[in-house]
Amino acid sequence: MKHLIPGFKASAVASGIKKGSGLDLALIFSEKPAVAAGGFTSNKVKAAPVILSLENISDGSARAIIANSGNANACTGKQGLRDAQVTAELVAKETGIRPSEVLVASTGVIGAPVDMDRVAKAVPGLVKALSPKGIPRVAEAIMTTDSFPKIAEFEGTAGDKPFHILGIAKGAGMIMPQMATMLCFVLSDIQIGIDELRKATSASIDASF
Repeated sequence: MKHLIPGFKASAVASGIKKGSGLDLALIFSEKPAVAAGGFTSNKVKAAPVILSLENISDGSARAIIANSGNANACTGKQGLRDAQVTAELVAKETGIRPSEVLVASTGVIGAPVDMDRVAKAVPGLVKALSPKGIPRVAEAIMTTDSFPKIAEFEGTAGDKPFHILGIAKGAGMIMPQMATMLCFVLSDIQIGIDELRKATSASIDASF
């Protein structure tokens, strides 16, 4: 597969959110409306992106995931929620989709506001850079204390139809309670209904995390 999933594009840029000059802002984009399910931390304290993404994924669909490292947008109050929403709106504007179709994820420093000027300046270039070959850059951009990018992929058949599954993750520590600061994104071109996907997601999360 070489980190390719039909129907998906991805990109990552160095926006300056994270200290240093490394990649820190990533985007995954589905060319068509995608069935979507998620699992989120069981912590009573949830970061703004988690709250927003829980709401946006509740209808079982999504088109984009924007993720940053360097700032978790956690314990940031109402401003953090506004910043997460604005981030979704920036992606929606550049891609022609609805803000409610965008999931937002952040990891990094807790308690500090996100530098939204950097996000706003970076999103147009992030969208322009979307490529079928962009997944490895996303895996790199979401790292914090990780030693290396984490990517896994699988090919199979359902009936006589081939399908592909690709997953990326970050998290070397602080992965409790149940994912905590961990991020994991799994993409597939398999044809599946939302009920089946939610069951599969729940079962795999219980086994993996």
